[in-house]
Amino acid sequence: MKIGNWVILPGLLIFFAGCATRDDAIILDRRTTSLERNHYQLRDSTEDLKAGLSKRIDQVEKKMEAVVEPVQQNQANTTAQMEVLRTRIQELQGRLETVEHSQKKEQVRLSESLARDLKDIQARLQRLEQPPAPPAEAAVRVEKTKEAVKEAKEEPKEEKEPAKEKAKTTPEDLYEEAKALSKKGAFDGAKKKYEDYLKAAPKGKYVEEARVGLAEALYQKKEYEEAILAYQKLIKSFPKSRHVPESLYKQALSFSQLKDTSSARLLLEKVIKEFPKSNQAKLAQKKLKSL
Repeated sequence: MKIGNWVILPGLLIFFAGCATRDDAIILDRRTTSLERNHYQLRDSTEDLKAGLSKRIDQVEKKMEAVVEPVQQNQANTTAQMEVLRTRIQELQGRLETVEHSQKKEQVRLSESLARDLKDIQARLQRLEQPPAPPAEAAVRVEKTKEAVKEAKEEPKEEKEPAKEKAKTTPEDLYEEAKALSKKGAFDGAKKKYEDYLKAAPKGKYVEEARVGLAEALYQKKEYEEAILAYQKLIKSFPKSRHVPESLYKQALSFSQLKDTSSARLLLEKVIKEFPKSNQAKLAQKKLKSL
């Protein structure tokens, strides 16, 4: 009986072990199937997510293009307008240089003509000083002629005296005289005095204020092209000056007077953008509405 039990027991162990192996295989197969299903679901979800992200990216790119394109177009328009304005200023500069050159040539011509006239007068005086021996009655005439010659020689001396007084005038005096004339509204005289000061003291103490005064005098005289150039010289020489907003604003008004509305608008927008807290920015906003 004991021997039979020992024979049956191994068989039972083998049977149950076989059953356990099949169950493990079934469980493993089910887990594998579940993992595969989760894998496919995860792949499908990832593909959907990628497609959604790609669509979202396309939408964002289209929105960015819709926003960026007007900005780029505006920048291009601004650059083109600035180029037109720069060309306009260069043209005005060229015209001014032409006028200055013509004035210099005219001054040289007048100086040469005056020099020739003076030489002729001197030659005539020399001839009068050496006449032939006159009769007794003509002696009186000769004496009168000599007196006239002496007076003619003394006239240049009288002309030189005011020149000495002018030489005593300092650049500072010229500037003060220009300011006084501007306050009185005598802009013709003020313009001349400011120009004289800038020639006499190109690096003087009042150069900045003199350029402001000169530009303002030209503007008040309605010489708008010259005023634009004068304000431009001020801005170029003193880019950090407190007068820059006023200069840009007056340039805009000058262009407006010259019927160049696009240049005027561009300068007014520049005042508002670069000097938003200035009084000229407020004035520029009002002016833009009327252009």
